[in-house]
Amino acid sequence: MSLALFEPLRTLNDVRFHAGANMLVLNKLEECYGIAFPEDHLQALHESNGIEAYGGYIRLFGVETDDSINVLRWNSIEHWKFAWDGRCLKYLCFAETAWGDQYAYHIDELRESFPCVYFLDCIRMTPEHKASSFSEFMENEFIRTAKAPYDSLMRTAREKFGELEVESHLVYIPSVLLGGQDDIEHVQKMNARSAMICNGDIATQVDKWPPGREVKAVMPYEDEAQRLRLRLVWS
Repeated sequence: MSLALFEPLRTLNDVRFHAGANMLVLNKLEECYGIAFPEDHLQALHESNGIEAYGGYIRLFGVETDDSINVLRWNSIEHWKFAWDGRCLKYLCFAETAWGDQYAYHIDELRESFPCVYFLDCIRMTPEHKASSFSEFMENEFIRTAKAPYDSLMRTAREKFGELEVESHLVYIPSVLLGGQDDIEHVQKMNARSAMICNGDIATQVDKWPPGREVKAVMPYEDEAQRLRLRLVWS
């Protein structure tokens, strides 16, 4: 990646860069999945191993790091993807918004020369084509959001919560899938992994909504791996 693409970020005072990843670490990323990452993406990680912009409300993942989100750990099935009933297993997530919306490559396309970037919304993980390359994603999505988010609620959330830690997400309580309001008064901070799991639990159970019945309660519980889960109770 040319330094020119990073220049717009360097002029902002709410962007966190990190030490670049070395080639051994980057090779591990490719070996883990048996694929080749786009060259511009690898160059970006070599320059900064993860980036948090707009006070942490949009994030580019790093590799084998604790300073930013670790792309290998984040994409582990048992970390959170298991809760989504297989709907995002074919995607390798490499960036996200504070809501948990994921930016990802389709793993099959990573075996091709020029994989596209997809947007997977945090409520249903429905894929939407977002950019034709990593560089296009950085310029038109990441840097654009870092400068001035087009999501007005993200701007309002930052005013309310301030800078956001990389281990936190924003969630609607209750979920919009359960009738929650798309309003800042119904937004809370939550551990990012738990938020992704809970969103998956809700989405997959709503998909199986029994005809003629309503959700009477949302019951939290811990599964056998001591992960926070949610169970919908129907009337």
